[in-house]
Amino acid sequence: MIKIPQQVIEEEKSYRNKVEDLKKGIIEAERFKPYRVSMGIYEQRDNDTYMIRTRIPSGVITLEQFKKISELAKKYSHGFIHFTTRQDIQFHKVTLDDTVDIMEGLLEADIVTRGTGGNTARNVGCSPLSGVSQEDVFDVTPYALATTEYALKDPTMLNLPRKYKMAYSSSPEDTGNATIADLGFIAKIKDGEKGFEVYGAGGLGGSPNVAIKLEDFIPASEVLYHVQAMKELFENEGDRTNKHKARIRYILKRLGEEGFKAKYQEVLQKIKKERSIEVFFNTQIPTKQIGKREEISHPLLLEQKNKGYYALYVHAENGNLRAEDLDKVINFIHGLNYEASIRLTTTQGFFVRDLTGDDAKKLLDIISSFTSPFPIDNSVACAGAATCKLGLCLSQNLLSVIKNRFLKADETIKIQLPRIFISGCQNSCGQHQKGEIGLYGKAKRVADGLVPMYAVLFGGAVGVGKAVLGKGYGMIPAQKIPDFLYELANLKKESGIEEITVFVKKEKEAVDKLIEDFSSIEPEAENSKLYYDFGAEEKFSLKGRGPGECSAGVLDVIQLDISNAEGSIKEFEKTKASIKLYDASVSAARALLILKGIDTTKDRLILKEFSAHFIDGGYVKESIKNLIEDLLDYKLGDLDSLEKHYEEVKYLLHRVSQMYASLNPKLEITLAKEQEIEDAEDEIKVTEDSSLKIIDLKGVKCPINFVKAKVEIAKISSNEIIGFYLDNGEPIANVPKSLAGEGHEIIKIDDKYEGYNLLIVKKK
Repeated sequence: MIKIPQQVIEEEKSYRNKVEDLKKGIIEAERFKPYRVSMGIYEQRDNDTYMIRTRIPSGVITLEQFKKISELAKKYSHGFIHFTTRQDIQFHKVTLDDTVDIMEGLLEADIVTRGTGGNTARNVGCSPLSGVSQEDVFDVTPYALATTEYALKDPTMLNLPRKYKMAYSSSPEDTGNATIADLGFIAKIKDGEKGFEVYGAGGLGGSPNVAIKLEDFIPASEVLYHVQAMKELFENEGDRTNKHKARIRYILKRLGEEGFKAKYQEVLQKIKKERSIEVFFNTQIPTKQIGKREEISHPLLLEQKNKGYYALYVHAENGNLRAEDLDKVINFIHGLNYEASIRLTTTQGFFVRDLTGDDAKKLLDIISSFTSPFPIDNSVACAGAATCKLGLCLSQNLLSVIKNRFLKADETIKIQLPRIFISGCQNSCGQHQKGEIGLYGKAKRVADGLVPMYAVLFGGAVGVGKAVLGKGYGMIPAQKIPDFLYELANLKKESGIEEITVFVKKEKEAVDKLIEDFSSIEPEAENSKLYYDFGAEEKFSLKGRGPGECSAGVLDVIQLDISNAEGSIKEFEKTKASIKLYDASVSAARALLILKGIDTTKDRLILKEFSAHFIDGGYVKESIKNLIEDLLDYKLGDLDSLEKHYEEVKYLLHRVSQMYASLNPKLEITLAKEQEIEDAEDEIKVTEDSSLKIIDLKGVKCPINFVKAKVEIAKISSNEIIGFYLDNGEPIANVPKSLAGEGHEIIKIDDKYEGYNLLIVKKK
């Protein structure tokens, strides 16, 4: 197990106070949102209901922890738990108050939720049979757990451009999904030394990408250097301004494979030169070595490399398991006179490992009422539109209907299809792109309204030398998917071809014809059920769909404070109420404090910390300290009006907005300090008439204006100064930030012009 950092424990203990502040109106819901999301708490579609996600490190869980989870499920989440595709467990449809009690209950069992949502390093994937599989190169579990500890100790791992997913696999078969991860390690032994092949920049969802190989072999002791290197590359190059293009794979697309590898090596070598983070990894306690071998043949049972011991796979439909069924497994394991181990999987289930053959057969009987031996019954489906705000289709309902369609089928038909991976939308929470068969929800508008549809993919796979994303073959109405799959199974049986991917390739014409036959959409008068999703009482619509919460983070908090400050100034201009200037000042002062690790609602502390970090730091002119003194006097009632400070409050907000606009991908302020601006202005006054070159980019839209600015900067020498006229809005908001991100110094943004601005830049 891992050692939880004390800082994380304290943060989880303080969650109750944050919830109380929210309920009292001390903090806004918008400000609370990024905080709760980083704690793994997401709002669901039903009003005032939430999901809370646990961090089960690399799927490693103890029997006592399982007992606690069952206890909490019965008390707070309607007697159910949900297994995820990232080896975590979720509680669904709980109240906000219940999330507090669940979090505190989990903490009693050494389980945390910190970092399971938001722009963070997520749960580190690991082969669920690592340490016992006959395919093992070696047990990678210690390395995966050490990576989790390393990530939890680093606060910056909780404030990345987007999520950061890492994985370890114990064999080239890649059961930990390393070949589709942001950073993946696959066990390898070279010249008798343990090590890893290293992969990076993979990922599913929008613009999916199979990971590229970054290293053919690294010593096992060096994995944390690579964890840090990818994290720093992500910070340096990730796009914080566009959440839809913020993942590491977009850096790869921008730099190209060779450019990405070169940048990665540059960061890696710098880290190796400057720091020492090699770790000695303790191997796991060896599992039992000798047992009595049984003649057992069952799809859910796997014989371990330590002969005579077995691992049994447990799977509940849609990954949703009743606590009472979980208790049956828990009680059985508890009654053993030896220790079994438990590992969660990436397929919404778990393995009970290190069982004797006799006990494996007994447990198999116990789980037979809720776990099927057929792969198609144990398919994967994300939460979908039932609870997820991004979901389009009711993916879990679809899987239940598919299972029912095959319920009475002959066994020779049931065995034809593999596990299917189903997502309710293109975001791939159901990992549809890695499946031999994948489905993801779509909506199609026809004359009679919207129809819930699924795109059909074939041929996805993970693994060394064979990782590939599934290819789309067409779209079929949701209501026709179960019958389509049944006919597909019959077609495959008739072909006599065993492998589904081989079958689809060899019988492509027949498969295409089948999809074409099932893709038709009849008018509502002829087939009204097509216009309803499975289990829905109303016609299909996008009602309830909204923005996802996964990417909520620091920038949202800063934008909220700046927006609040802008609103207060506008209110002052209408009402002349001094309290509005006070509110604007506090909101502006608070906006960037989160970059310094400060998030408080206490006005006096906000103003004090702002003064220390940004006035004393030189980013804001010294005279604003006089404003702060008067703000405090006004709050105490010693000053009646702040009206004389109107221009200073506007300056304060303007300066904070400029600092925000100058943030680079690492969230560092690149705006020149006030004294530097004054020095530069003196220099500009000398050179303005003769040598300051100003390029007119008015009317040029983003990103072409940035490209043209780069071209002009390339023409001048290092430390030379150049000016650009840029329009209000996106041009002046984006170009300075982009240029600063490339290392150039923003000397000044002069906004005294009507409709445009003068940006002055010093080349790096």
